Amino acid sequence: MTRARLAGAGIGTARDLLLRLPRGYEDLRRVTPLPGLAELPDGATVLVRGVVARVHVFPRRLLDVAIEEGGAAVRARWFRPPAGMARGFSKGTEVALAGALHTARDGRRELLQPSVVTAALRARGGTGLGIRPRYAPIAGVPGRTLERVRAAALAGLNVAPALDLAPSSAQQRLNLLPVGQALRALHAPGDDLSALGPARRRVLLERAFVAQAALLARRAADPRPAFVPAAEAALAARRRAEAALPFALTASQARALDQMAVDLCSGRRMRRLLIGDTGSGKTAVAFVGAALAAAAGAQTAMMVPTEVLAEQQAAAVGDWAGRAGLRAAALTGGMPARERAATVAAWNSGALHLLIGTHALLRAGLDPMRLGLAVVDEQHRFGVAQRARLAAGAHVLAMSATPIPRSLALVLHGDLEASFLTERPAGRRAAPAVVCAGADARAAAWERLRDAIGSGAQAFVVCPAREEARRAGAVTALAAHARLARVLAPARVGLLHGALPSAAKERALRAFVEGETAVLVATTVVELGIDVPNATVMLIEDADRLGLAQLHQLRGRVGRGGRPGLCFLLASEGLAAASPGMARLERLAVLDDGFALAEADLAQRGFGDLLGTEQAGVTDLAADDLRAVGELFGVARDAAEAVLRRDPRLEAPAHAALARAVAAAGAGALAAEAG
Repeated sequence: MTRARLAGAGIGTARDLLLRLPRGYEDLRRVTPLPGLAELPDGATVLVRGVVARVHVFPRRLLDVAIEEGGAAVRARWFRPPAGMARGFSKGTEVALAGALHTARDGRRELLQPSVVTAALRARGGTGLGIRPRYAPIAGVPGRTLERVRAAALAGLNVAPALDLAPSSAQQRLNLLPVGQALRALHAPGDDLSALGPARRRVLLERAFVAQAALLARRAADPRPAFVPAAEAALAARRRAEAALPFALTASQARALDQMAVDLCSGRRMRRLLIGDTGSGKTAVAFVGAALAAAAGAQTAMMVPTEVLAEQQAAAVGDWAGRAGLRAAALTGGMPARERAATVAAWNSGALHLLIGTHALLRAGLDPMRLGLAVVDEQHRFGVAQRARLAAGAHVLAMSATPIPRSLALVLHGDLEASFLTERPAGRRAAPAVVCAGADARAAAWERLRDAIGSGAQAFVVCPAREEARRAGAVTALAAHARLARVLAPARVGLLHGALPSAAKERALRAFVEGETAVLVATTVVELGIDVPNATVMLIEDADRLGLAQLHQLRGRVGRGGRPGLCFLLASEGLAAASPGMARLERLAVLDDGFALAEADLAQRGFGDLLGTEQAGVTDLAADDLRAVGELFGVARDAAEAVLRRDPRLEAPAHAALARAVAAAGAGALAAEAG
């Protein structure tokens, strides 16, 4: 039964179990005297020892025990304790407990559900228990059973060293431990915390190597792409498309197109991610890419998040396409049925070169055999399965307006080559940001908004919370909309948030784009995917609740037309001048480079989960390890490429374990796409 439950959690071997790293650690290297508990904060993990002074038993509901030492006491409580547990707490006996410290309603300090470690402490001479790992539970498997199985797996490492899948050359380049030593350091750290960082990095290298090998194996198995343009034809098409643009390309746009041209002419399927700040010209790059596809007789489909954006993109690109001798159109779910049918027919006949649409592209009856290039705009807005359905068999260009540092591109998008747009076209710049803290500054920001709409411009008001907020005094979108609709009358105020039905969201966006509403109150759903040249002012309530990268994307919604934009960052009520939130806002006010802001955001907020939900324990790398993590993934990629060059099918006996790991990783990816 235990074996089946472990298998259901993806654990089939001792190695699988050991690669499930601790989610954290408890520092129990020394016993804390009970009188010293008064100085510790709630949540602190402590090891305490004392004499049982009182025991209250509430059968099958609660065990309440008080222990005393040095004139001080602490209460321990277990809810739904195992039968007979109370017999281990005879009055006057000495016990040791380990757990998180809390303050009860009556002011007394207490431990909730602590571990009873009396025997373990006695076995170590009573001085402490060392660093103890803390694990995520596995459904249906008792914690003590997992402890025994994990201990046996660790003992097995001492008999037969763990198999290192990543080549020793990669390990040596980074000066890391073998996997066996790393796993011992992570699961049985003893009293030494210093080895945890290098050990985590070694396991991250192992995972990254397998992931990169699986991605490269999948790419090698890709079918031959739908088209391979001749180099001369591609060059001529590119020149015509660039000449049709009403502006000159930046150096980074030209570099991205060079990389795309090499991909498309290579005979392999292109999988490229185009990363560029708001206003950096990603759509122009995609348009020239569509021209390269058309030169080989193939068509391009671009999927975008909203109907309004699809129509905006089609209108802009349509002018460029006409000058280049190409034809572009939009396809959305909201189109009249007759118009939609005519557009689908034009695609299926080959008359269209570029089709821009929403999810409607997936269910419109388009002939997939004509699709040569699939472009996914704001790729994180679509699920893996949606992206896969659109791009099946075609070249892929994914685009993201969320700037991420170069060193993280491979981490987050390991199945895609990355191109970066690091400049803005001439004349484009981010809207200045002004930090507003205090009643006077807020009043000035609102007055500026009134002036803007009085002059015929439009404005955004963004609220992080929609309807309810845990924090007292937070401004919600629904409350702000109700107030502004009253105080700004007769100006019309729209409302947009994620809980609205799709049709209502589209109506709210369309009304704002077409100028029917002067102010749009929204949650952060307006971060991407809307272009309103007449919008010049943005107010962000409780701006310190958002990250730097998100704030930067929001301010990119204003100042996109002929008039300059201005973004007001309204600090939460009572926010301290020296708080991290205020420092974040002030940093945004002096930086307008999205890549620099993204790095600053990572330094302040950390990485998050780099390798998915199963990778607990390897994601809490220090933020200042950004460069090291980028280097680690680069080494993993190089090592995987070297192995697959020598043994493309991983058929050599020495690669049997790697082949199994790659097959498992590939099956997981395919399951995600199917889901």
